[in-house]
This record gives sequence, C-alpha cells and structure tokens, in this order.
Amino acid sequence: MQKPNSFFKIGVDLFSLQLIWTFWALGIFIIINILRLIFLDYSDSIYSGGYIAANTYMIVIGILAFNFLKYYVENGVTRKTFFFGNLLASIGLSIVIPILIYAMSFVEKILLNQFTSIVLRDDTLDIAVQEVTFEISGNFIGEVIQSLILTPFINPESSLVLSLALFSLHIFMFYIVGWLIGSAFYRLKVIGGLLFIAIGIILIMVKDSLIRLSLDLPLFQNFSMLEIIPTSLAVPLTFVVGIIAITLIYFLTYRAPIKI
Repeated sequence: MQKPNSFFKIGVDLFSLQLIWTFWALGIFIIINILRLIFLDYSDSIYSGGYIAANTYMIVIGILAFNFLKYYVENGVTRKTFFFGNLLASIGLSIVIPILIYAMSFVEKILLNQFTSIVLRDDTLDIAVQEVTFEISGNFIGEVIQSLILTPFINPESSLVLSLALFSLHIFMFYIVGWLIGSAFYRLKVIGGLLFIAIGIILIMVKDSLIRLSLDLPLFQNFSMLEIIPTSLAVPLTFVVGIIAITLIYFLTYRAPIKI
C-alpha cells in the first residue's frame, strides 16, 4: 500500500477511518432509539437526540486523534502534514455527520408517520435549552454541564441550512477541544492535560455564549460580560475561538516526541 505523502491523502485516510467509527456509533444510536420507541412508546427525533450525542462522540474521537501521530511519523510523515491532514478530516466529519443524522431523522419521520401514530418533535430541544438556562443561571457547574450537553439549537423545520451549519460548528469545536486535550496529556503529562481540560471547557463556553449572542438567546450569568460584543461580531469571534484552539494543538503537536 502506498504511504500517504500529503496532508490531503492523510486527511482522506483519517476521514475514512473515523467515518467507519461514526457508522458504528450511529448504528448503536439507532438501536437505542428503536428500543425507546418499543418499550417507552415515545422518543425525541433522531436529529434532536443526535444533536446532543454527537458532542460527546466528537470529543472522544478528538481525544483519540493524537494517537494516530505515532503511526504516521513512523511511516515518514511529518508532524505538520499529520496536523493539517487530521484538521481536514475533522472538518469533513463535522460536515457529514449532521447530514447523515438529518437524513436518518427524515427517514424515521416518514416511517413513523406511515406505520404508527407516534409524533416526534424537534422543538423540544430548543425549549429545553432556554428553560435550563434560566434554571441554572449563576451556577457555574450547571453552566458547564449545559455547554457540554445542551448546546444552542436551531430547529431544522425553521431553517435547515442554519440548523445543519450550527450543528457542524458545535461538533467541530468539540472535536478540536478533544484533540487539544489528548495532545496536552501526551505532551504535557497529567498536570498539563488537566489544565487543558479547563482551557477546553472555557473555550466551549465562550463559543456557546457567542452563538447565544448571535441567536438572541440568554447568556450564562458568568459570561454576561460578553453582552458588550456587537451581535455582528459574535459569529466571526466564534471562529476566532476555534482558531485559538487549533493553534494550541499545532504548538503541542509540533516536535512532539514519539514514544517507541
């Protein structure tokens, strides 16, 4: 087999591998959803459930991403090439996963409407995001948990393109934060890794706050100082947060020692 010698080839290689993982994860997710429908006679749509589950999935495979570095370096690929290859793969995954989940949700609705009386709702997540925000206002731990689980949501029924774009942005950021944490534990050991867990959580919360600002949703009380930011700058600054995380990964990856 020809060794990958460009970041594009590595990106395709890593994207393909992680997409296989994704199909397995989606299969398990579908089975769980079917069991809920059978035994509980109710369920959120696959889209709403996947919107939450995908965050956890992406942060986990992001943490695992750094483990590929050793294989590629041992096969003559530079750290820089690996970095840009995996970045390309993470972008691809972040685009494809929301589309796959929406397609599955679309098929689910057709089947349920055709053969059952069960009605699924996509707006329950939107309502939950706002209600929980008011309930945990000022509770930092609660705000952290909501940022990791109930990220800002746009109903696909109201704007499919914006909903998919926001979904992609969320899971991309979770992947990047996972990759950042995995890189930190490898390069800086336990203390450094724990420090970067805190940094990653802050980056996710700032990202969430900026998106809330752009969507006119209530901000977390502990991040209310961000209200001074003009709404027009909220989205560009969200990408800046992502660039900061990516830059930190690059410096952690550059010249990282390879353990034999």
